[in-house]
Amino acid sequence: MGIAQPAGREIAGRRAPVILSAHVGTNADLLPHILRLYVPEGSTIADVTYGKGAFWKNIDTTKYKLLRTDLLDGIDFRSLPYKPTSLDALILDPPYMHGGFRLKPSLYSSYRNANTSHHSVIRLYAGGILEAARLLRKKGICIVKCQDETESGRQCFSHLELIHLLEVFGFSVVDLFVMVQSNIPIIGKGAQKSARKNHSYALVARFRR
Repeated sequence: MGIAQPAGREIAGRRAPVILSAHVGTNADLLPHILRLYVPEGSTIADVTYGKGAFWKNIDTTKYKLLRTDLLDGIDFRSLPYKPTSLDALILDPPYMHGGFRLKPSLYSSYRNANTSHHSVIRLYAGGILEAARLLRKKGICIVKCQDETESGRQCFSHLELIHLLEVFGFSVVDLFVMVQSNIPIIGKGAQKSARKNHSYALVARFRR
């Protein structure tokens, strides 16, 4: 016998599925749910870490005014070419693990931040959140992707640190989504000392201004 699915809201004469806080899959699977709840169609959205557009594969981008920028195109998300209070929403997904310089040296060095420590990761996020505060309209939405990590055996709960930063910089965190990887993470050599993280977060914050 299958598990009954919860009923959703009535949208345009049909019953839409309930949006849940945890999802198994990819960012492309998660973003449509967040937008449906918090970012109306027609909104101006800046994806400031756009990359190859992986977040948007399951979204009809013609329904939004999507501004695409990325460091690979020479635009640092800490200094964006937009006017103050010009955005309805902003998506921030920077490199979130320390030590990534070894894997992608050109990307990390371009941020003038090799992410050699957990603190350097948080500083990078802080610069992006401050820029979001400059650009978002009152009640604008900032979507922040992040993942917890460990540093020298110490647990670093990045999502809690970023919630605190958002609150300090004028945002109210209104929702939190958990995305679970569908594949099994690679485990390093040696005895395992803590649970291997196979989930990330999407924080949804509203700018109070």
